[in-house]
Amino acid sequence: MVKKNIITLLLSLTCCFNTTNNAFAFPRNDKDLTAIAENLIVTGIDSTSISPLVNPEFTTVSLASMALDENEQVFIIAPGKLKPLKDRDVIIVPQRIMVWHEVLNMIDLEQAYALTYSPISGGLATYNTKRDKLYLQLEADGRQYNANSVLVDLNTNSRWSQMYGISFMGTLAGMGLELIPTYWTTWEKARNFFIDKPNAKVLLTPRANKRYGTDPYGSYMNPESFYYNDQLVYPVSRIDTRMKLKDMVIGLEIEKELIAVNINYVKKKGVVNFFIGKKALVAVHDTRLDIVRIFDRTVWYGKDPLVLRKDNKNFSDLQTKSTWDFDGVCRKGNYLGSYMKEYFGVYAFWYSYAANNPETSTIPGKGEVPDSALETGIPENKDFSEDLKGPVENSGMGLPWN
Repeated sequence: MVKKNIITLLLSLTCCFNTTNNAFAFPRNDKDLTAIAENLIVTGIDSTSISPLVNPEFTTVSLASMALDENEQVFIIAPGKLKPLKDRDVIIVPQRIMVWHEVLNMIDLEQAYALTYSPISGGLATYNTKRDKLYLQLEADGRQYNANSVLVDLNTNSRWSQMYGISFMGTLAGMGLELIPTYWTTWEKARNFFIDKPNAKVLLTPRANKRYGTDPYGSYMNPESFYYNDQLVYPVSRIDTRMKLKDMVIGLEIEKELIAVNINYVKKKGVVNFFIGKKALVAVHDTRLDIVRIFDRTVWYGKDPLVLRKDNKNFSDLQTKSTWDFDGVCRKGNYLGSYMKEYFGVYAFWYSYAANNPETSTIPGKGEVPDSALETGIPENKDFSEDLKGPVENSGMGLPWN
C-alpha cells in the first residue's frame, strides 16, 4: 500500500511538467529538439554553482588508495575500445567529486572529451567533444529535462542533453557527440584491477571550496537514500512501471532502436542473450570489475548469432563450446583469434531514462533469448572447423592488438 501511494504521488507530480502529446525516443527532428527546449525545469541552481573541471590533476592508483573508501562509487573513462580493458589508458573518477561538478573536460592538442554526470537521473556518459577544429568545453546549465541535466558548451553557448549527447538549442542544434567507453563500479574493484597498471590514473581531489566528503543527494552506501528510494526531486513527463524507479540501466541506441538493459538483472544471470531489432547482442557480467558489458554476438557473415552462457570464470558459446573472455575475445576453440564488437551506452536511473525514451525496449523483456535455448545441446561429433569459413565480420580473423 505504501509503495502504491508513493507511485500515485509521483504520477501527480507530472502535472507540473508541460509536455507535448507526441512522446518521442531520442530526438530525430527539429520538432523533437524544440520540445526539449520548451519543457525545461528551472532548479534554482545555475552554472556558476556547478563549475566544471578542466584538465585536473591526477595521481596513481596506489596513492589514491589512501584517500578512497573501498565501497565508493567510481567512474572509469576507458578510450581505446579496440584494446583489452587492462591495456587502455584509463582515468578513474570518484563519484563524490563529480556530484559537485557534473562535467570533467579533458582537452589537449590531439583529443577532447568530457565525462558528464547527472546525479538526479544517475546519468553517466563520456563524449568525444572534438568536432573538426572545434574543441568543445561543456558545463552544467543548472536546468533539467525529465530529471536529466542540461549542459552548455562555452564555445557557442548551445544547450545539450546530457543523456542524448545532442544539442537541442543554439548554433549547434542537432549536432550529436560520439560516446567514449565509460564504466561505473566501486573503488575496490577498480583498484584491484588496475593496481599494477601504469596506464591508469585517478582524479585528485580538487582544491576547491566543496564538501567532497558529502553528497547533497544522499549516498550510494546508504540503501535508504535518494539513490535507492522512490522519491523524485523533479517531476518527469511519465512513469514507466516495467522496472523500479531507481533501477540502474544501460541505455543503447542501435540502428534507430532503443533498449534499456537492467544492470542488476544481468549481474544476477551472468549472461543474457537478446535482440534489439535484428541485431543480436549479449550482455555479460564482467566479474573482475563488477560491470556489465554488451557485445555483438554475430561474429561470422552468413552464420547464425552465437548463444552465450556462463562457463567457469568466463563464458562459452553453445554452438562450438569455444571459450570467450570478458573483452569479447575467443581464447579457446573454433573461433580462436576472433572477437565480438562491444557496444556502449549511457547509464541512467530507469525513471529518467524511460521518461526521456518512452519507446524503449527493455531487458528483461520480449527481446531476451529464453533460458530454454541454453538447454539445446550440440552433437559432440559435429565438426565446425569446415563450416566456419570467413570472413569474420568484426576482426578479419585477426585481433587488432598483439
